[in-house]
Amino acid sequence: MCIVNMDFPFSPLIAFWAYFSRTIAHSRMKTLTPVALPYSMLAVLLTAFCLSAIESWNSGYSWHDQQRIYQLLLLCACAPLAVLLPQATLPRPALFLLTGLLILGLCSSALALWPQWAIKEWSRYAGLIILALAVGGLAGRPAWLNFVPWAMAAVGFIHAFQFLVYYLTAFVSGIRMLDADLLFSGFSNPRFFGQFQVMLMPVMALLVERCRQQRRTSIAALLGLALISQWCIALTLGGRGLWLGLLASHLALLLINRQLWRIVALQAGAALLGFLLFLLLLKLIPLWLGLDPILRDSLRTSLSGRDRIWQWAWEMALANPWLGVGPMHYSATYNPIAAHPHQVVLQWLAEWGFAATLIALAIGAWGLLHGARYLRQASANELDAGLWVAIVGALVLAQVDGVFVMPYTETWLAILIGLAMARWSKPTTPSRTQRFACALIAIPVLLVLGKVLISEAPTLSQTANDYMNQHHTSWTPRFWSQGWIPM
Repeated sequence: MCIVNMDFPFSPLIAFWAYFSRTIAHSRMKTLTPVALPYSMLAVLLTAFCLSAIESWNSGYSWHDQQRIYQLLLLCACAPLAVLLPQATLPRPALFLLTGLLILGLCSSALALWPQWAIKEWSRYAGLIILALAVGGLAGRPAWLNFVPWAMAAVGFIHAFQFLVYYLTAFVSGIRMLDADLLFSGFSNPRFFGQFQVMLMPVMALLVERCRQQRRTSIAALLGLALISQWCIALTLGGRGLWLGLLASHLALLLINRQLWRIVALQAGAALLGFLLFLLLLKLIPLWLGLDPILRDSLRTSLSGRDRIWQWAWEMALANPWLGVGPMHYSATYNPIAAHPHQVVLQWLAEWGFAATLIALAIGAWGLLHGARYLRQASANELDAGLWVAIVGALVLAQVDGVFVMPYTETWLAILIGLAMARWSKPTTPSRTQRFACALIAIPVLLVLGKVLISEAPTLSQTANDYMNQHHTSWTPRFWSQGWIPM
């Protein structure tokens, strides 16, 4: 049964969702076609996935587990529907590399200590690839292409609105206490929120710039205020990796094409205003009222234990160089810090082996170079700049955090990569080989992830509590919030 907080003031949110719904309706959508129906189904599931980071619909699940369930629902629906939909066309070398990567992952899963857990990770990555290809097939459908960034921006708007409501509640409730960890919602940990923000902020900036160009002043102002609030949240929660990812990606954009400086200038202005808002809300007003806010240390210089989990991942990779210990199997060896190494390359080296990691790096490098070449063209605009900054920022953050582990983050990254393929690739018909490969991969994705939803999700809370009581562990997220395997 859904549990919804009816005291939450939804009216501004409804108005915002209504705006981008009208945007879709006014985008010259054609009469319903056989292709439009699968897209409509995926749009509904994407909306549900978006809402999984806004409201806790069932008190028995943590934010992480709720988002994982909605992610699996989206991937299970996308796997068979993507066979019916247009796809982004992969060059033959990239298709062969992806095929080799998935074959190596299957071999690694089969030889892992817990194959049933390894195949879950493999199926999830395969499902994300199919999702990216399906989104990449939106090149000739601008209405659906516009829906995705607006849906993402709507989530960011709601989070900003919630932040301001929670801030005011700290005063009007009579508690008179400001705790940074109580001022945000939707994620189990501030770092997980930062992983989403590193992609959200560039997308919001590109929409602000697009609305400004289209002279939609009121919407641009509303989005701009939400972006400024997001920067205030980022400074409140002290996300060092987030700042690094945004700084590196924006500098890279300037080096590639200085003509796209408006996106960088807009983001810099929002950051400055967000810093001033942070000073006002979290420094000056509490000082005036005699309060001592509980904030996270933004200037800490320690690695927070990452040096140790990185070392363990490297030792695991050296001990299993060919196929790794198996997908997800870093979390099969208990350590007192984390169930994943907080570094994507070391994670893949340890779990998938050197060969698969090199293939993944080659595919990623090819995609980034392809995007950089497109950005240098005269046809590149604010949408291309925003997508580039969001993807590169997430990849930079993945070097110090679990971007490729958290369900909400990795799903949005796959969607944005699909949007980038739709923008940066020629809309050609995929080869029969690619179509056949996607149809073949969709079968285990649907079967494995569907089984997880049917057999694991309903009893997840009890299973996790039993495991933690038996082994005296705490919440350490990986696949589920209790991330150690076997569970």
